[in-house]
Amino acid sequence: MKLQGAEATVEIKEDKVIKERPRKNYRHPKLDQRIRKQRTNAELNNIRKALRNGINVPQTGQKNDYILEIQKIEGETLEENFRPEAMKQVGENVEKLHEAGLIHGDLTTKNIMFDGEKIYLIDFGLSKDSKKTEDHAVDLHLLKQILDSSHPEHFKQAWNNFLSSYTPEFQDKVLKRLEEIEERGRYK
Repeated sequence: MKLQGAEATVEIKEDKVIKERPRKNYRHPKLDQRIRKQRTNAELNNIRKALRNGINVPQTGQKNDYILEIQKIEGETLEENFRPEAMKQVGENVEKLHEAGLIHGDLTTKNIMFDGEKIYLIDFGLSKDSKKTEDHAVDLHLLKQILDSSHPEHFKQAWNNFLSSYTPEFQDKVLKRLEEIEERGRYK
């Protein structure tokens, strides 16, 4: 099965996933090569950093400058089979991610997978290094919006489960900033 995203194609094979950033004909060829290479390397480096920090992400290797070979996670996304109790494990992993100075950038239920009872964060194509509280809060803001709009009947329980494992020291600064973001309406 082959999926087309804005930045990459993803081919799901029997034992692995191949993510390729194809050439964009509207860009100058040298610029296109540089952008594709930088984004592929950044994604790989951020996944490796996540692994080193104990975050559940698939093993990933690089085939060439524009192609990643990713461990196939057998299971389903949180979007496909929403389980509010899983948000506790999501909170643990997101906190580790933020403590490591990583921002996912696309923290949605489509990018959280189950393999049995273990969750994995997937698709680090928009990830970046950052220790800024604002960036952590924006990551949570997207997740909160997705939960509220896609799973409204489970929103309160799911969000509370998430927060129950996102430690108080992180909650104090990040949730305060999240409230500020929601108040100013900048990301609505």
